[in-house]
Amino acid sequence: MTAHIPSPGDLDPPPSDRRARQRERRRAELYDVAIELFVEKTYEGTTMEDIADRADVARATVFNHFPRKAAFLREWATRRREKAIRAAYAGGPESSAREILVRYFTELGALSDTSRPESVAVILGSAGLADTWQRSPLAVEFAGIVAEAQRRGEIDPAVNADRVGLILSSSYYVTLTAWASEEPAPFDLTEEMAATVDLILNGVLPRTGPAR
Repeated sequence: MTAHIPSPGDLDPPPSDRRARQRERRRAELYDVAIELFVEKTYEGTTMEDIADRADVARATVFNHFPRKAAFLREWATRRREKAIRAAYAGGPESSAREILVRYFTELGALSDTSRPESVAVILGSAGLADTWQRSPLAVEFAGIVAEAQRRGEIDPAVNADRVGLILSSSYYVTLTAWASEEPAPFDLTEEMAATVDLILNGVLPRTGPAR
């Protein structure tokens, strides 16, 4: 029997795989165009039609990938969280909750600092959205870090992990908004992020002696 020699067509990925990759490429292109326009025209000043025109696609194509303009902001936040979570656990499983949270916060701060025009456009654009201040995915992740620290005995088990996660995420958004609202930046963002973690974890009351 003669061995079958693969032809170039045999090596092509299945059509469904190609379509999936094409869809991901289109989504990434639309995301890049939207962020570019938010920097140029602000979030409020950019329409879905603007994004379609700049990307040279039909308006329906934009809505097919991003049903609402706010979805671009959520995509931006998701990409930042994915990078931050990798940095947070870079120290290995022995890391304390404080070390994990400080790395998480400072990575978020560093990412924003190194792309300030983009960060300012997105942060100020999202400041008025109601769901920014609700139980966000960031709050859920922080709550998970706190809950794991409780299981290890690092944090008082009586503390409400969800509440701490919400406080941490709200503090992050407030700090980021303050940093984005002035030119030049009014403070070092990564230093402020680390200080915020310490303040929330340590509190403001004296650590020794009777309460006053």
